[in-house]
Amino acid sequence: MKKQGATFQKIIVPAVIVAIVVYLIFSAWNGLRDPYSFVIVYTDTMEESIDTEGWVVRSEEPVKGGSGGLIQLKRNEGEKVAEGAAIAMVYEDEEYVDNQEELLRTKSDLTALQYATYDGSPSGAILEEQMMAALSELRAASSSGDYSNLSEETETYRKLVLRREFLLSSEAAAEMSQAATELYQKYESLQSYQSGATEITAARSGMFSSHLDGYETLLSPKSLIGLLPEELEAFSELTPLSAEDSLGKLVTNPVWYFAAILPGQYAHELSPGQTASIYFDSISKTLVMEVDSVGEVQDGQVVAVFRSAQDEHEAGELRQENCRLILESEEGILIPKEALRVYEGENGVFVSSGYNAAFRPVKILAENDDYYLVKPNPKNENDTRILRSGDEVVLASAELYDGKVVH
Repeated sequence: MKKQGATFQKIIVPAVIVAIVVYLIFSAWNGLRDPYSFVIVYTDTMEESIDTEGWVVRSEEPVKGGSGGLIQLKRNEGEKVAEGAAIAMVYEDEEYVDNQEELLRTKSDLTALQYATYDGSPSGAILEEQMMAALSELRAASSSGDYSNLSEETETYRKLVLRREFLLSSEAAAEMSQAATELYQKYESLQSYQSGATEITAARSGMFSSHLDGYETLLSPKSLIGLLPEELEAFSELTPLSAEDSLGKLVTNPVWYFAAILPGQYAHELSPGQTASIYFDSISKTLVMEVDSVGEVQDGQVVAVFRSAQDEHEAGELRQENCRLILESEEGILIPKEALRVYEGENGVFVSSGYNAAFRPVKILAENDDYYLVKPNPKNENDTRILRSGDEVVLASAELYDGKVVH
C-alpha cells in the first residue's frame, strides 16, 4: 500500500503543476487576444473638507430634583414644557406613586368623557374635519419620528372619536354620561390623597432632556462672542459640575451652536449667513448649519461659530466633538482614470452598447488619485450620447473608436 501511494503522488503532483502552468499560459494568451475589460460606473460624491474639533453650546438650565422621597418624571425625552408646567412629582412613598398613576388615568378618562358629552363640543362636518386633522398630525409624527407631543395628539384624537360615538348612539351616550359621573366621584376621592406629593415645575419654557454632562451652566451662547482659538481650547480644562442633585435639564432655546477651530486661511471663505454642512463623527451624520460668526486669526488659527434651529434631537447629546467641515461637494459619475479618453477632440469614455463600443462625452468635476468624478457633456439637447449611472465602461489597452466590436 505504501508503494502504491508513493507512486500515485509521483504521478498526480507533476500533473497538477502542469495543469496550473497551462492555465496561466492560456489566460495570458487570452488577455492578449481580448484586451478589453469592463467596469460598471455609478453616481458618487467627492468633497473638499477640513477635519476639526469643537464644542456644541446651547441655552440650557438644569432642573433640580426634590430632596428625599420617590421622584416620578412627568416628561418624555425631547418633550416641550411650558413655563410653570409640571416636570416631575416627588412622593413620600410607593403608595403615593400608585395613587398618582391611578389619578392620572382617571383624569384622562374623565376629561375625554366630559368632552364627548358636552353640548358645546363639535358635531357634523366640523367634527369630521377635526378628526381628519388629528389623524394627519399622528401620521406626520410617526413619519418624522418626532413623538414629543404624541400623548397630547393621541388624547385629542381619542376625545373626538368618543364624541362621534356619543352622537351616533343613544345607548352609548347614556353609558358615557353615567361613566363620567362615576369617574368624577372617583377623581375627587383620589385627589384627597395627594397632600403628600410635591410638584417640580419648569421655571422657564423649554425642551426637557434627561442628558446631563455638567457643562450646562459653564457654557452658554454668550461665551462664544469674540472667542479666540486659545479660549476655545481652554474649554477642555473646565471641570464639569456634578449632576447628582438634578433630574434633567431644560433647553430653553431651540437654536444651538457649534464652535470649531479652523486653519486661518479658511477665514475668508466663510461669512455670516452662509450655509455650511458639518459631518459629526459621534452620530455619523451631516447636519446643515449657518455660519454665525468668524473670529480673528490668531497664530494661524481662527474660531468659526455655526448655528442651527434644526436637528434638536440629533444634536441633543453633542458636546465636545470631532467633525468634518465640508467646503465643497460635487455629485457625479465616478470613473477610473484609465477609462478617460480623448476622441475626436472630446473628453469622454467608451461604454458597451451591445457588442460595440459607444463614445460618451463627459466633463470632469473633480478627481483623486485613481478616479475622476464626471458628468455627461453632450453638445446640445439633441445629442443622445449621455453617460448614465449603471453603464458598463470599457477599459482597454487597444485602440477604441465608436462602433468598435468589444465583445
